[in-house]
This record gives sequence, C-alpha cells and structure tokens, in this order.
Amino acid sequence: MKRYVLRGLKAIAQLLGYSYCGLLIAYFILRGLFWDRLWIVAFLSSLIPWLFLPIFLLPLVGFIPRKQKWFSIGSSIACLILIGWLHHHYFSPESAQFKSNSYDALRIKVLSLNATWYHTTKEALGELIYREIPDIICLQETVSENTKKLFPYIQSSYPYNFFSPHLAIFSRYPIETKEKINLANHKEFQQRVILNINQQPVVLYNMQTTAPWIRPQKIWPGLNIPVYQYGDRTAQIQDFIQRIETETLPVIAAGDFNFTDQSQDYSLVASGLKDAFNISGFSFGFTWPHGWPLSDLIKVTNWKLTVPLFRIDYIWYSPHWQSHSSHVLKPVGSEHLPIATKLTLLTPREISKKS
Repeated sequence: MKRYVLRGLKAIAQLLGYSYCGLLIAYFILRGLFWDRLWIVAFLSSLIPWLFLPIFLLPLVGFIPRKQKWFSIGSSIACLILIGWLHHHYFSPESAQFKSNSYDALRIKVLSLNATWYHTTKEALGELIYREIPDIICLQETVSENTKKLFPYIQSSYPYNFFSPHLAIFSRYPIETKEKINLANHKEFQQRVILNINQQPVVLYNMQTTAPWIRPQKIWPGLNIPVYQYGDRTAQIQDFIQRIETETLPVIAAGDFNFTDQSQDYSLVASGLKDAFNISGFSFGFTWPHGWPLSDLIKVTNWKLTVPLFRIDYIWYSPHWQSHSSHVLKPVGSEHLPIATKLTLLTPREISKKS
C-alpha cells in the first residue's frame, strides 16, 4: 500500500514540476512576443519574483526518478541563474559604483506616501515627517482633513504647499508654478510643480495612476471570465512619458504608479527616468499591501494582508540627479509603506561621465 502511495506522490510531484516548467517556457515565449499587450502575460509579470521562487524546488523533482537526473542538473543551473538575476536586480545597488565629488552640490531628500484616505492620521503623518525630515513631501490618496489640518503644525518647516483633489505637496523650497493635470484625460489627478531650490528650478510630479484590477469580461453569451485590466494605467504612463520627453529642467517624479518593476509600463518610464530604489536601494523594496483587506477580492473573508508583496510606489529622477540612499520606511497606518530617497544634483561633467 505504501508503495502505491509513494508512486502516486512521485507522479504528482513530477506532474507539478513539469507543468510549472511548461508554464515558465510559455511565459517567456509570450513575453518576448507580446509582453503587456497580452493580459495574461501582464498579470504573470506582476507576480515576479514570486513566480520564479518554485524554481528552487525543481532539483528535488529531478531526483525522484533515477533516470531523469538531467532534469535535476538543468533545474540546478536554472537555480544558479535565478540567484544571479536576483542579486543583480535587487541586491546590487548601482549608487556604490558612482558618487558625486562636488562638495557644494545640491542635495535634497524626497518622501512619498500613498496615505490610503483616512487610514493615515495627521498624527502619524506628522511623526513620519519629523522622523525623516525630508525636503519635499508627496502625498497621494489623501484627504483635506489630514493635509490641511497637518499644515499648521509643519508650516514653519514646510511653508510651501500645493493641494489638489486627493494629492498634496509640501516643500521647504518655493513653488514657482503649480499645475493640476489629468494624464490621458482619466479621472485621477496628478500634480506638476516647478520648485526653486537654491536658485535651481526643478520639475516635480506627484503621481497617482489608475490601479489595474481583475474584472469579469464577457467572451460568449452567458460566459464571463476574469481578466486583468490595466489599459487606463498604460494610457496614463504613455502620456506621462510624452510630457517627460519635453522637459528640459531636472525632473523628479514620485508617487503610486500601480505597476511592478517587470511590467512594460515600468520599462517605458525607465527609458526616460531612473528608478531611485533600483539605483540606491537594497532588497525587493515591496511597498504594498500592508493591512489590505482580502474582502476586496474574496467577499467571505475578513483577513488582511499585513506583509507587502509588491513594489508599486516609486521615486524617479532624470539624469541630472544621482540617488545615493533609498529606503522603504516603517508603516504609518496606510496600506502603502512610505518611501524616501536622497538625491544629489550632478554637474554637467558628472552627467556626461555617467552616460
């Protein structure tokens, strides 16, 4: 009896192992051909690096039948490749490879937080600001009850601000121009300001894009299937990049972009701007979800996810800058974790040297 049970378990393990390998092969082929033009590829890309972690179990599957050690060898090589990729992408900050030598260079600290509406109190925001002492603060999904009531307490340190629906900017430096924008004419607002930082004009974007979601889609009369929808976000990102291409001043863009670093939208932004955490952060940098109710997906449960699994909040900058320290900060009540980075404005010679 035990022999049949073991055989059954081995067969199940082999089936799962081979099916997973087939899924990965199909994913890489479809990603190379379509990437985010195919929704299933976009959805699987959002699950990286979690999608790749079962690779570490594949060598065990190869040892189950003695005649298939080739599978174990091949999967062991895949494990080494995965370790190298993870180290290069998440545990090898680029900032260690280049540092500005200018002692009088302009240095600032930027903080960004999606406050998740009423989840973050003005007291928690105040504690975060006094602890981190940033020069520029970008808030998304905020409410006037918090931002406008917070302002009197921090006015002496941050005398300049810009409030628009669900967004707020606080700054130590003068704001010369303020603009409320709607990327791709969608309902979410974004902010664009020009700061005067020690006589240096700097463009700052405070960003919030439309979140992708899984929604039912009719493919046949009476037949609906769940589909990963993200088209609104993609349109907003394309509009954003077109704006970035016309900017001539140093640019900083911070906020909740609602994509992961393996999406095509991320790649599009990275073609024009630098990801601060990717340059000077360490580890995966997951920012969401922290305390997100699973009832949004599964109506019958009251559970909450309290461990962040995705990085969707970013601080980006143009080649005029160098990031030398980026961190994901402690939770403050929001479903998103705050992020902060320190930036140094480079000289023209340093910019040409980097490029």
